Parts: sequence; structure tokens; C-alpha cells
Amino acid sequence: MESELNRMDLAWAVRRLPAPIRDLLKAHGPKVFMAGGYLRAIVSGEKVSDLDLFAPSKDYAEACAKELAGDGKPHETDNAFTVRTKPYVTQFIHRWTFTDPKDAIASFDFTIAQAAIWWTEEGWRSCCAPGFYADLAAKRLVYTAPARNEDAGGSMLRVLKFYQRGYRIPLDSLGAVIARLALGVERINKAASSEAWLAKIITALLTEVDPLIDPDHISHLPSTDEPTEATANGS
Repeated sequence: MESELNRMDLAWAVRRLPAPIRDLLKAHGPKVFMAGGYLRAIVSGEKVSDLDLFAPSKDYAEACAKELAGDGKPHETDNAFTVRTKPYVTQFIHRWTFTDPKDAIASFDFTIAQAAIWWTEEGWRSCCAPGFYADLAAKRLVYTAPARNEDAGGSMLRVLKFYQRGYRIPLDSLGAVIARLALGVERINKAASSEAWLAKIITALLTEVDPLIDPDHISHLPSTDEPTEATANGS
């Protein structure tokens, strides 16, 4: 059962939005809505890095991105159309599309991101997961194991990123994140020949993730080069 953002948090989130984003949400609401990291950062007092907007289709997301970009051109990745707005980068997510904000937040991998806001004729509205506030206050990463098409290493990279920000993850959630990564390994190679090659496969799964998950690349860069012939053979 979904909850709503505290009215003061909702008001503050709307007030902090750049005017072009606020105007776009009002012009296209409730078809286009904001969800995820921006709201987590606003409520927790953390630095905002980007804005994630969702739309009912890829075409709609692209049209909105072009509208926001004006004379510029959105940059397309496998996940989103990105517009270099100030002071935050804005992403129109197209890999996952939704007509209902509640369905969108249900697809997010951690409860601390499960919040959304949108505009209706009656004004600004919001929703969040029941555990959103408690887990955010405790800086606790509770994994939701979403049933969606995603990069196998995406959630693990977010674990690393949030650990560096002082968050902690319960062991059952960590186990579930590792299980998702292990399934990705199995799809690539069901019988890794050595620990070194298994590490190589896992590293590939991690580094293939859209870098906007971790725009500063804090958790993206491998610490060493690819395994040498000796290490690959288990020497």
C-alpha cells in the first residue's frame, strides 16, 4: 500500500525544481512525472545530482526531452534521453515507461528511491513506499528485487555508491542483490573456468551499466587490468 510524501517535503521538492522542469511537469502532468533520486536527496538533505522524469512511452519521453532541450539536442543512451540542464542533468527515462507513478516506484530496486511527484488539475500530488521514510532516516538499503529488465550489475553498483554515502544494507538484501548479479553471470557463462575468469565476467557486468547510475564513476573503474594469462589459468 502506497503512502504520500509529507506535505512540507512535497512543497520543498517542488520549490527546488528548476523553473523549466516545473513548467514541463505542469504542462504534461500527470502523464509525465518525477521519481527517484531527486526526491530522496531532497528529503534527506543530500546533494542532488540529476532529475529522472518518466513518461507513458519512449516517443513521449523523446518529445518532452526535445521540448526541454530547445535549440539543443538530447543525448540518447540505452536508458534515457538526457538533457544537460542547469543546475541538474535531466533524464527522460525510456527503457522503462509507465502510465501510473505507483507502478514506477514499485519497479525501483531500493525503498529509499520509491517516491514520485506529479501535477494534476487539483495541484501537486505524490506517492511513496511505506518504508521510504523509515529506511531513508536509518540510511538503510532495503532491496525490492524488482521484476524488470535491468542490467544485472546495476543494483550492486548502487550498493557501492550508497555505501560511500554512509548507507548500510541488511544481509538479506545484500544476498538478493548478489543473487541478481549471479543470474547475470549464469546467462553469460554457466561454467566459468576459473575464479579469475568469473571475476572478469562479473566486472564486465558491472562496467556495462549506464554510467549515469554513478556519474562520478566512483564505483565504475576496475582496480586492475584484465586478468593475465597466469591468473586466468588459476596460477
